[in-house]
Amino acid sequence: MNQYKLGWFGSWILLVVCGMFFSRCANIVPPGGGPRDTLAPRVLHISPPDSTLGFNEKEVTFRFNEYVELENVLEKLIVSPTLKRTPTITAKLRTITMVIKDSLQPNTTYTFNFGDAVKDVNERNPIEDFQYVVSTGDYLDSLTLTGTILIAETGKPDSNVAVMLYSNILEDSVVSKEKPLYLAKTKGNGSYRFKNLKPGKYRIFALKEEDRDFQYTQPDELIAFREEPIDLQEAMTDINMSLFKEPDSLRPKYEELDLPAEPEPQQEKEKKKDDKKKPKLLASAELNGGRQELGDSLVLSFNFPLRSLDSGAISLLEDTTLRPVKFSVSVADTTQKRFKLAYNWKPGKPYQLILPAGFATDTTGLQTAKADTVRFEAKMLDDYGTVTVQLSISDSAKVLLPQSDTSYQFVVQLVTGGKEVKYTGVVKNGKWERGLIQPGEYEIRVIVDRNFNGQWDTGIYYRNPKKQPETVFTFKEPINVKKNWTVPTNVKL
Repeated sequence: MNQYKLGWFGSWILLVVCGMFFSRCANIVPPGGGPRDTLAPRVLHISPPDSTLGFNEKEVTFRFNEYVELENVLEKLIVSPTLKRTPTITAKLRTITMVIKDSLQPNTTYTFNFGDAVKDVNERNPIEDFQYVVSTGDYLDSLTLTGTILIAETGKPDSNVAVMLYSNILEDSVVSKEKPLYLAKTKGNGSYRFKNLKPGKYRIFALKEEDRDFQYTQPDELIAFREEPIDLQEAMTDINMSLFKEPDSLRPKYEELDLPAEPEPQQEKEKKKDDKKKPKLLASAELNGGRQELGDSLVLSFNFPLRSLDSGAISLLEDTTLRPVKFSVSVADTTQKRFKLAYNWKPGKPYQLILPAGFATDTTGLQTAKADTVRFEAKMLDDYGTVTVQLSISDSAKVLLPQSDTSYQFVVQLVTGGKEVKYTGVVKNGKWERGLIQPGEYEIRVIVDRNFNGQWDTGIYYRNPKKQPETVFTFKEPINVKKNWTVPTNVKL
């Protein structure tokens, strides 16, 4: 009996010890499941309230129904009319505080647009287009202005483009010298919207830039403009513009705009002293798997820009009989590193391109040192497809076209990768057809070619006469070209 009691007591001790061990190691996990929170934070109170008249406060507080945080608020905040100093904005628990550092103009309606910078802490649900509007006068301005901004060369929209209004309507260089009075940003579909505008005349511009100074000063910036000022007396819609990069040769110098000159690039402090390996001028042929595309030029590329190229020293031999054939050479682009050798290649024929020593000279006087022979063959007709485009015009598109039917022509472009124009041609009698199309996926663009040069032309702002870029229509659905197939496509503008 004593032995039985001892065994029972030992088992009880073991259970107590195990229970204490597992109770210390266990984690308390809240029950899972349930719907995910998809609701944005809700504003419970604003001090001073939204739409306040006679506003003269320096601090504004926003209280929400849950914990909130700010995401890139300095980039997303848009204040109209613009301020010289950006407000300080902080988030703590359920409260956001905005401190206004500038003196506000009298009798003026101010809009503070936070975009989607305010989010809840847990699920990061943003408040879309969160705005705060007040007036320093006794009424709120209420006029609106809307439209769409497109990239002229592609006909596609772009987000985060600055759309700017200026009250100075007399000076062309206002877009380069002054900050805008009112500012808006485009959404993903290219649309923009101004709210709470004051009646008056304005000049309107759009700017695609990287430095975010909202001034047209850098050569790589895209600009859009409207020739005549806007007389805003009631709500206006469809104020649409197209962004373009102005040719560098036509842009004014900084001294012409009375702007501070850009700093000179920093000179290299030390040069390499190792001259044991002298540079060599090298040439190579751009071929597709060792084969030349039919209906296209053979491109010769060099590792340095050329000063001269002796095309008469080059030989092109055709077929197994090595029959010499005539060709022409032209510059492929502005880098002076790529040159096009044009010839009517025969399907499936072998070729040899003889490049003698010294046939090319770069800008420093360096010449190709060794002779080279490039062997290749032309592709077969069965390697290609054919594309036919039947073009029609809708009533809505006719509004965007020049008034005279004889003042323009349509040009079709087939584009790969959203950038490279592979094939182009003029539409005749509503139709364009092209064979020898490499298999692949292509985007179709249609240019309204106003000067009949068969290509897209950019706009001009800083020279007279000013010129808008040529209109481009881009179609969302790409076409897929296959070998030895004809792809018929109906395109409606």
